[in-house]
Amino acid sequence: MGRNLQRWAVTAVMAAATQVATNGWAQDVVTAPASHAHVRSTTPEIAAAVERASQESPTFRRLVEMIQQSDSYVYVREGDCGHVARACFVSVTAGGDHRLMIVSVDVRRRDLDLMASIGHELRHTLEVIADPAIRDDSAKFFFYERIGFHTMSGGHETTAAMAAGDSIRSELRKARR
Repeated sequence: MGRNLQRWAVTAVMAAATQVATNGWAQDVVTAPASHAHVRSTTPEIAAAVERASQESPTFRRLVEMIQQSDSYVYVREGDCGHVARACFVSVTAGGDHRLMIVSVDVRRRDLDLMASIGHELRHTLEVIADPAIRDDSAKFFFYERIGFHTMSGGHETTAAMAAGDSIRSELRKARR
């Protein structure tokens, strides 16, 4: 009985912490167009990159549309992913019937690299969205242990996300010509 009470207490504390963290920066979310309601940002710069990539890259647009049809909300925020990575899929948290996913990006990368990096990470979020059992970071970790491969920096990677980033970069280059 003590073990169940301990699990319940840990779950309650985590839920409260997630709620506080979400409420704390949810106020800073940049209003996104209705077509992008499930992909949100905390800065105008990132919101503009998402909008532009959606207009110029069919692959990016499809990723956003698929997220839009899901139970999940993806917040793309400015952040540091370490000295090697330009962007990273930071976390997934369940809240009722929805999941909140956080992606961090290095906004020092401009235009094409920024948009391709965001698209790469959106593809990762779709990998998780496709499995409704993934409702926390632990399940996400074991999911990527199963489907991904390890990178030199110690993270996980998938060929699907790499291909999405490459396609987006190529489409954006063509759009600029």
